[in-house]
Amino acid sequence: MGLTWRLALRNLMRNKRRTFLTAMIISLSLTALILTDAFIEGMSDAMVRSATRLYSGDAQIHHRDYLAQREESLAIDPDPFLEKLTQETDVSGYAPRVLAFGMISSAANNRAIQVSGIDPDREATVSKLRGAIRDGNYLDSDGPRTQILIGSRLADLLEVELGDRIVVSVNNQDTQGAEQQLFRVSGIFHFNARALDENTAFVLLPRLQEMMGLGESVHEIAFNFEEANQATQTDRPIWSRLSTDTAVAQGWTELMPQLATMLQLSNSSTLIAAVILFILAGLGVINGMFMSIYERTYEFGVLLAIGTRRTSIFRLILAEGLVLAVGAITIGAILGVVVTATMAAVGIDYGNMEISGVSIAEVIRPEYHINQYTVLPVWVLIMTLIACVYPAVHAARIVPAHALHKSL
Repeated sequence: MGLTWRLALRNLMRNKRRTFLTAMIISLSLTALILTDAFIEGMSDAMVRSATRLYSGDAQIHHRDYLAQREESLAIDPDPFLEKLTQETDVSGYAPRVLAFGMISSAANNRAIQVSGIDPDREATVSKLRGAIRDGNYLDSDGPRTQILIGSRLADLLEVELGDRIVVSVNNQDTQGAEQQLFRVSGIFHFNARALDENTAFVLLPRLQEMMGLGESVHEIAFNFEEANQATQTDRPIWSRLSTDTAVAQGWTELMPQLATMLQLSNSSTLIAAVILFILAGLGVINGMFMSIYERTYEFGVLLAIGTRRTSIFRLILAEGLVLAVGAITIGAILGVVVTATMAAVGIDYGNMEISGVSIAEVIRPEYHINQYTVLPVWVLIMTLIACVYPAVHAARIVPAHALHKSL
């Protein structure tokens, strides 16, 4: 170990309490940054999963004007698209759907809802509806045509239970009149998402197509990729392959632009937190280094008086900062692992809280990322060294004649 490093380590140990407190400022700043980044990563992934993998899918195909007008007559022939999706190796599952805004009525109450006609087997490859069944059974393609699944909140509002009869009314596109059919509650689901649990019901796809007079047409084809992040890559050739003159395939970033924007802002939160913590930690380091320099003013005066170069004094202060930073960063990284692991094990339950129209339907757990233990420590190290520059310059510019008048 060189003389400069030995002196730096000795000087740090001269006042252990101050060194410890300064190191803790740096350590806790890194720990806070790691936890903040891990939490934002976990929250972002949870929101995307709640918005896509819960029901809607990573991407969807619609008539080009359907989303803008929500006109139920704007349906598409699913067969060409289903054939193409079957050939896409990156697609893990797909499901055609018919969507209707209708009225559901029981003996006790009635409510306006969205009725979705689904293919039970294909739907299970896209959404978590099958796993969300709390009571009763999932839809059976070979079962009675009167099957219907309703949400737990909707069941409470209608005051119905399994086996009860309810009436569903939708608009028939052929006759332009109301079509009413009697259904029997075969299952009650609970997504822990208010919009689905309170305002959605599921019936068999052919049944709803018949009620709406759509023939074999559907309003939507939802599909998932093997990797969820593939839906965010808008330049992928799959979008053009699945789009035609009348239909368009879009990923969730285009279908839910508010969510995509909110996630971009969330990613900026780490930078904002980092800047604030850097400023606070930097001020703490500057204060600690200046106190150390003040106590050693006489020593620096003697060193300069006997011919020590000012650049050597400058390097000595930076060496002290580097040694302090490396030790503090090591402690901070360890604390970051412990705190993040603890939070990930416990999780943060937001209940039915909605952000940008998306219900957080699962417990948020901070997620590890390689940048948390590579990039963030490097930035903390750089911040510490930058904070040490000012005290180092001050120490190097000490005037020996003035410093020697300072008593021991």
